[in-house]
Amino acid sequence: MIDIGAVWCHWCHVMDETTYADPEVAAALNSEFVPVKVDTDEGPDLDEYYQNAAAQVTGAGGWPLTCFTTPDGALFFAAGYLPPRPGSGPDGSGGETSSMLPLLARISQLYATDRASLEHAAEASAEKLKTALSQGAPAQGGLDGLRAQILAGLATSYNRESGGFMSGPGARFYDFPALELALAHGFYGHPEYTAMALDTMKKIAAGGVLDQLGGGFHRYSTDPDWRVPHFEKLGYDNAMALHAYSDAYEISGDEEFARVAKSIAGYVNRELFDPKTHAFYSHQDADSFKGDDGSYYTWTVDEVKRALPPDQARVAILFYGMEDAPALAPDGRIVLRHAMTPDQIAAKLKIPMAQVREKIAEASATMLAVRDRRIMPQVDHAVMTDRNALMSSAYLTASAALRDPSLQREAFDDLNFILAHLRALDGSFFHVWSDGHAQVAGLVADQVYLVDALVDAYQFSADQKYLAEAQTLATIILKNFRANGSGLLVNRDTEDASTVIAGSQASGQVFFDLPTPSVQATMAIATAKLALITGDDTYAQAANELMASAPAMAGSMLSSTVATVGLELEYRANGEATIAIASSANDARAADLWKTALASYRPGKVVIRIGSDRNASAMPAAARAMFASSTAKGVPLAFVCAGTACATPIAKPAKLAEVIRTFGVKGGDRTVIATDKPAVAQPPM
Repeated sequence: MIDIGAVWCHWCHVMDETTYADPEVAAALNSEFVPVKVDTDEGPDLDEYYQNAAAQVTGAGGWPLTCFTTPDGALFFAAGYLPPRPGSGPDGSGGETSSMLPLLARISQLYATDRASLEHAAEASAEKLKTALSQGAPAQGGLDGLRAQILAGLATSYNRESGGFMSGPGARFYDFPALELALAHGFYGHPEYTAMALDTMKKIAAGGVLDQLGGGFHRYSTDPDWRVPHFEKLGYDNAMALHAYSDAYEISGDEEFARVAKSIAGYVNRELFDPKTHAFYSHQDADSFKGDDGSYYTWTVDEVKRALPPDQARVAILFYGMEDAPALAPDGRIVLRHAMTPDQIAAKLKIPMAQVREKIAEASATMLAVRDRRIMPQVDHAVMTDRNALMSSAYLTASAALRDPSLQREAFDDLNFILAHLRALDGSFFHVWSDGHAQVAGLVADQVYLVDALVDAYQFSADQKYLAEAQTLATIILKNFRANGSGLLVNRDTEDASTVIAGSQASGQVFFDLPTPSVQATMAIATAKLALITGDDTYAQAANELMASAPAMAGSMLSSTVATVGLELEYRANGEATIAIASSANDARAADLWKTALASYRPGKVVIRIGSDRNASAMPAAARAMFASSTAKGVPLAFVCAGTACATPIAKPAKLAEVIRTFGVKGGDRTVIATDKPAVAQPPM
């Protein structure tokens, strides 16, 4: 029996404290089974396999996941949370087939009397899983057709009422890659997609899924309106959220998105940042004590009234939605959300809006101080390569958007720690740093997210070290983490070839964004950026090979689950842009151009620094020709190139921001060099 859970998982704790703590359950497990416990964060490859297998066999999924397998790991039955005996679960739940003791007895009996049938069922499920993960209805029209299909699917599935890309009752997940795709497509002449993304992000940030006092997003919403979360906070969710809200701020200039981005970074720095290693911890639990479920974050009206002066309490109760139809956690306590705007409160209470804002700020600070005296949910102190790479990339993006250099320094410190302490002998990187040493062989996600972060680090630092590390790691990934024949990225073979996982095939799962961005598409994006930065066409070829099977394998998936694939295709369709800053070393004017280039939203762009007295050969070909012919080589210049065209050299940051935003966008003719003069109409071809 394999129990798959997580340190942060509330119902995993419940099952540990009730089911596995039950003496009868423990005796039955130890006498008839070989119990195995898997942490989904330390063994995401195992979790992924059994999540897919469970969905095929019984429809079970999520955590905890309780799996019954043959000795080689082939699954024949799976369930989620199981109370120890019938009627012993919450509200009297648990039946003969949905509680642990009768289930153990039944499986033991079958294994003793009809073992062959169980093994046959397990083998059949393993074969079915191989087939299911390798087949799909291909998208028509190749990569272009797949891009159109993904974008159309986003538009069709968009929920105008509550935002996001799901409809009907039930839980809601953030789908940050889908929001990034909508922002990117909106930038390139489709403002309705920008509106979808920004509207969704505002609705999410106003809900109870965002910790309105301390910052950071909880795991997901238990309802369609983002009101009541599962209270765990996962590092990768907050990394993707920080990246998305920083991009939203860059593209819109709306301070609300900056506020959310700052609150996320503030939370991560306060609770997930390790001051000793300068790396980021993985997650934070929901529970503060046995039997708890998020009470650290929730309130009662009486608690607010006791904590605040009456005038502040009245404003806080309105602002945080505690009065009319409050969002209630499972224990009946109130989840804070932004239910009224300051101007609505000002109108209702007939006081100036400035006074309302002041009272909200004062009340929030006091409530946070009161909350800090509660027992805080524990933080998982494991440092994981994939999570840290995602967070470093997000910190770099946020540092430019928010003009906060401290975030950039933290990102570099984090990456430097990973490079120094988690490298394996073969040059790949371990998955986990815990108890003072690296452990768990690196997974493909560790390598891919790290190479992407290193490419970002090079653009933000101009330090050749990060570029060299990215190129070395890209070579290792393409050599050691690709399946023979298919070009699909895979985790390396397990040492025990007798298990079903060792025999499992490469599959379309690498195109999924669940729960983190597609490793296949992310690697294609990273190699395409390396091609732009280095001018080495072998990287562009690698990106093409990585995406070659996408139409066949991603065509039947929901658009919101393959959005990173869509993002890679969006970059291709709109001509990846290169912004080159050429100047002599240590020129403050060049630094201003560089900061502007990094902070200007343009999906898929790369930014490089080039000394005007050397290394001009590293510039894109079109910019190199312009640079060589320029008579102003002693003046810092920015070159913006898209596709086969480049804009006129730019010396002013404000002009650079405008050109980055407009050059080659909305179908402009990219074979013409842009100037500051009105464009000359071109004759029809």
